[in-house]
Amino acid sequence: MEFYVDIADIETVREINEYFPIDGFTTNPNILTKAKRPLEELFAEYREYVLETGQRIFVQVSAKDAQNMVKQGAALSHYFGPTLVVKVPAVREGYKACKILKRMGISVCVTVVHSTMQALMAARAGADYTAPYISHIDNIGADGIRCVDEMVRIFRQGNYTCKVLGASFRTAEQVDKLAVVGCHAVTITPATFDMLIAHPSTDVSMRGFDQVWKDTFHGKEITDFIPGEEGK
Repeated sequence: MEFYVDIADIETVREINEYFPIDGFTTNPNILTKAKRPLEELFAEYREYVLETGQRIFVQVSAKDAQNMVKQGAALSHYFGPTLVVKVPAVREGYKACKILKRMGISVCVTVVHSTMQALMAARAGADYTAPYISHIDNIGADGIRCVDEMVRIFRQGNYTCKVLGASFRTAEQVDKLAVVGCHAVTITPATFDMLIAHPSTDVSMRGFDQVWKDTFHGKEITDFIPGEEGK
């Protein structure tokens, strides 16, 4: 499973990258409108980061018609480079734009997906990713996890290369369940990364390890016992 940070703040992305094996980060119009800095500055920092790390960046077009979606996608691709994935919405014009962008050799994610058929159309249009909104799907009375399970199975049976990128989570458990059904990728908040690895039993075990070590060896560290390393 690929992991992406769902945030606009590049410093937070850098911090998460120090601790977790991420594949890049995603943005969307809602995230960018909440940014407290000029987007020109953020875009320059995004470009520096992806050129430095080779990780992916997902940026969504703001245009409503296919012609301008393609125009924006091409401009974004030229600026950010080959690791950019252009996000287009799962609407009529978005599918048309997806087909054209793919013929241009530009990676595409069909986003704001709320049904299995929307995802299948994205795969058939050549999309590299399709992004179902898990909690949004739950909100409309469907089952987000089940929808992703169906998408994954349909893509496998049809030999589609499109990956399912799960988005919009309420709990870390939802991410866990997506991993079980074979979801290819997720984009999650910085706080969710810590939630994924947190476990009270691990904390209890570590306290036990630390205490027995302290009681036995007092202030010494493990490297103090390497022959010839004393005093170094």
